[in-house]
Amino acid sequence: MKYRFYMEPQSGYKPIVDFIRNSKKFLYMNYYLIDDKNIIEEIKNKAKTDIDLRIIVDGRPYGINGSDGTEDEIKLLRDTGARVKIAPARFEKPNVFDHAKYMVTDNAGNIGTLNLTEAAFKKNREYGVITTEKNVIESLKDVFLSDWENKDAGEVSGDNLIISPGSGNDIRDFISRQKKVKVETEEMGDDDEVLNEFKKLGKKVKIIVPASVSSTDVKNLKELSKSGVKIKYMNPEKIYIHAKAIIGAKEVFIGSENFTKSSLNKNREIGIIIKKHQIISRIRDKFDRDWKKANKNLNKVRGKKTLAKKSQESQTD
Repeated sequence: MKYRFYMEPQSGYKPIVDFIRNSKKFLYMNYYLIDDKNIIEEIKNKAKTDIDLRIIVDGRPYGINGSDGTEDEIKLLRDTGARVKIAPARFEKPNVFDHAKYMVTDNAGNIGTLNLTEAAFKKNREYGVITTEKNVIESLKDVFLSDWENKDAGEVSGDNLIISPGSGNDIRDFISRQKKVKVETEEMGDDDEVLNEFKKLGKKVKIIVPASVSSTDVKNLKELSKSGVKIKYMNPEKIYIHAKAIIGAKEVFIGSENFTKSSLNKNREIGIIIKKHQIISRIRDKFDRDWKKANKNLNKVRGKKTLAKKSQESQTD
């Protein structure tokens, strides 16, 4: 197989459910959010088998109150019989998160942009890839076990993986070697060097963001537009842009990273660069379809009453 691509909401639960069911010896899951009842049930069923099943989740996702903002989620997961831990303390500081969205088993790795929430499967634009590449599997396993044991993951061997903390240079290098890019992202972010790379490409950049982006993002997007960058805003009632994807001519990046200083330099994030033509073509085609649905006039989109109701993902990432 090497690489198999899926997208949401078109693919539905099948890629995630099949991945969980097909695990044999171990299944390690690290997700910012896991609360979809169908996924919880699959984890519960898998935990009944003779498998090493471990889960790491963020302890206090953005916008969720409480000393342990996911108490109910943690209880649901622990009740499945899986071994569950909150992310290491270094990812549980103010404005720092375990924002990763991946899982790994003895024979495959699954890296994507989606949390395991109902919104991810039914409302959001999400991308994911399942791979049997051995170095990726081993690298994901090493990162997971390091976090599980609260140790520094150190250098990771998977050269096509983009891992935070410390992914800023890799993201910027990826952008700089492209002749033109198409970007879907939930947040435009505040990393000046990433923004400058987009400015350098100017009119060769197309970006789609949800119309619910923050005022800071709107300001940064306006600055990008002055350099010729083409920007469109998607009404969340059509589809909520939660994906983080940079699409080049011969390679594509997908992952959990937003283009923020915290995401690139402090968070736990996992992304991957894919060079398989068929996958690049599929993501590019989906982007082009989304581009047609989006609107370059933010005020026109925001003026619609339907925008008032945001998806869960727009509030919690």
